[in-house]
Amino acid sequence: MIGSVEFDPRAVRRAEHSAFSHDHGCWRSVRADVVRRTGIGRQETNISADNHAILLNILGVAKEGEDYLDGRRVEFKQRPAGSLSFVPADHSWSGWDDGDATAAYVFITIGKKFIQDRFENVPGTDLDRLAPTIGFEDPLIQYAARSICSEIGQGDPLANMMVENHASTIFGRLFRLSGHRRQYLKGGLSPAVLKRLIDKIDASLDGSLSLTELAHEAGLSEHYMSKAFRHSTGLPPHAFIIRRRVERASEMLRYSDRQITEIAYACGFSSPSHFAAAFRRVIGSTPKRYRADWKA
Repeated sequence: MIGSVEFDPRAVRRAEHSAFSHDHGCWRSVRADVVRRTGIGRQETNISADNHAILLNILGVAKEGEDYLDGRRVEFKQRPAGSLSFVPADHSWSGWDDGDATAAYVFITIGKKFIQDRFENVPGTDLDRLAPTIGFEDPLIQYAARSICSEIGQGDPLANMMVENHASTIFGRLFRLSGHRRQYLKGGLSPAVLKRLIDKIDASLDGSLSLTELAHEAGLSEHYMSKAFRHSTGLPPHAFIIRRRVERASEMLRYSDRQITEIAYACGFSSPSHFAAAFRRVIGSTPKRYRADWKA
């Protein structure tokens, strides 16, 4: 059970500020805190997680600083709006950062026992392989985190179930991401070839890339390249490309004011309806709703 006084924003993310607001919601196994501040100076992080913790940056950029995971210094990455950080139970994140004077973040705590019970009989979901990760992006986790925040203050009898389902989505995605990293080392495409293919995909998200071109880049037949690509990423090339297009579109929905139709064509979709169907399949929401939720 997650307690109502579990989170102290002034201790976890300490900084001087001129204005401050803090909203939170508590459900059976999940707690979400939304913190907004202006006039921020240097910010100090001190998270020592008894339960699992997800931090989503929703406003402002952390531009420079130092990060330590479990006491070991790691490379600092700038953290723009949309970036995520994950600290599993029994791990820690400390450090400092300087950045924009106006910022906001969501801090979600998920009960350790809840995740153990939810995933204990699911193959490939070993909690020991989940490591702390600072400053990554994933549209599914972003959307699930924002959906949890949307339940704050609702008082709906279904809130516990909905919030815990969103928390399960977050961990399902974390397990998949962890599994993909392990697969790269075990077989399929070599890391260098895989990187070349993903770079080529990312440079051609307007829809101009063919399977033949990918196979030529890898120096393999189309059949073998497709099989090895799926082994390395968990997705066939076509599905992987669709997911990358959706991820690019989600960034444009968050950070630009371009029309949704314009974004659809810019990201290689043949029509707005094709875009909407693919976006809903990957993210679980329509592009219009996703943009509205993010900017709320």
